[in-house]
Amino acid sequence: MEKETETLYKKVGRKYVPFISQWHDAHLDQMKVGTFRLTYAYSDGGRYEYDVTPATAPMVAAMMVARQAMENAIGEAVKMRLNTANPYTKKQLEIIEQFRKDMGDMYPSWWTESSKYDISEAAMKAVLDYKP
Repeated sequence: MEKETETLYKKVGRKYVPFISQWHDAHLDQMKVGTFRLTYAYSDGGRYEYDVTPATAPMVAAMMVARQAMENAIGEAVKMRLNTANPYTKKQLEIIEQFRKDMGDMYPSWWTESSKYDISEAAMKAVLDYKP
């Protein structure tokens, strides 16, 4: 599918020079009657867009602004760690630590991981604790 572009020009001296090109994606730009769209510009030219309702817009806006904080919190929450139900000797702990370093911060697959609840809890806490 080919996207339409529209080039805008500005006058510089006696000439008109291309200023910006806007991409139009007809099926994405069309909104149904009664639809609300929230747009967050996270960088020059980069943006997230979400269809929202008046009831969900504040929550979505908060999550969009705190997105990086949420990703960091989720990244910490999903890191594997020792299963405390299995006691390890000092030598075993040293071997495990060396394994973790050698394998790029990975742990053996039989260790425990965070549950979906832990991850969602970390994400919600990140949104609530975020200070712009």
